Amino acid sequence: MARPRTALASAERQRQLADLAAGQFHRRGFHQVSLAGIASSAGLTAPAIYRHFENKQALLAASIDRGLDIVETAWTARPHSSLSDALEDLAVAAEQRRDLWTLLQREMRHLDERQRKPIEARFSAFAANLRRRIGDSRPEHDAGQVAVLATAVLAVLSSPSVYSMPERHTYRARLLARAAGMVSAADLRHADASDRGRPGATPVASTRALTGEPSRRAELLDTAIELFHDHGYAAVSLDDIGAAVGMAGPSIYHHFPTKGDLLVQAFTRATQQLTANRNGTLEQLAAQYIELGVRERLIFGVYVLEAINLPPEAALRIKASLDAHVAGWCRALAAERPELSETDALVLVHAARAVVHDVVRVGHLHERPAVSLELRELVDAVLHTPLPTKAAPGQPARP
Repeated sequence: MARPRTALASAERQRQLADLAAGQFHRRGFHQVSLAGIASSAGLTAPAIYRHFENKQALLAASIDRGLDIVETAWTARPHSSLSDALEDLAVAAEQRRDLWTLLQREMRHLDERQRKPIEARFSAFAANLRRRIGDSRPEHDAGQVAVLATAVLAVLSSPSVYSMPERHTYRARLLARAAGMVSAADLRHADASDRGRPGATPVASTRALTGEPSRRAELLDTAIELFHDHGYAAVSLDDIGAAVGMAGPSIYHHFPTKGDLLVQAFTRATQQLTANRNGTLEQLAAQYIELGVRERLIFGVYVLEAINLPPEAALRIKASLDAHVAGWCRALAAERPELSETDALVLVHAARAVVHDVVRVGHLHERPAVSLELRELVDAVLHTPLPTKAAPGQPARP
């Protein structure tokens, strides 16, 4: 009997380490996490962790797999008579593993192909099943519209991964499920018909006129953003950026002393455009954010992937600016919907903004001629989500 108990203990230890590592990868990023630190947190010596994982990449892969296990179980463990029932279970899973979306988007790139491919296949299969389920419930929408709806649903459910909240809460999961349901029920046909024939996203380079930056400096910044987006911040050098614009690497120092300065300025440029109008109506704030997202989609993508590489002082400053903009949304939403608590408003605002982030970044959805109007429909649906009823006996009370 000793052998089965040993195997079980080993499996339990692997799950413990994977869950512990997931939180650290989420908060600090892959490169700032060490196996020794994880081992210490688990009460192990550094060499002991190698009995369970050959390297840090294997531990990251296990952390993501554990999250996907929870998502797949929520999706398949019991029959769902309706899409709303399925979304409720997914919302509970999203609250349970709030780190998963960040690990999939930001950290999975650190895995080698052998580790990454099975995870990509698992997530792709889940996403395809979600699209099919939404398509079955919305037969009047074409495949492109269903893809937008599915992306927005996932954005809503995963939105808790990007901001700090108290421990998971049953009510909050139900609110997220309702918001995801509102998105899945949004009618995108009107947006498509009214915007047909309009051009797609404005290239990022067009923002030079808005910022008033000298053309050479702006060209360097736009090029850096594109390279950071396509290859990752760590993989791009100042020489790479200079070569892309026909400038010797050392000449860049006249404009940006370090690569980090380029990253800081990229985010500062976007936040300055936001903070200029953070006290408008909810409709104005949403329209401005959608416009910025479509126009500056590469910056949005770089922020998701590379904000963790910002110097500490700049990171705090930029986060404070973004937090102030979120607070402006919350004030505007509360003015329209006084029945919302502060937590309700914060959950819905982050979910609405997450829809913009993911639709402009994922695949080629940003190329859809009606994408701006589609986003307005989706954001409006999230922000006007009806509140769930109060908790049933035995459930946690509404915060």
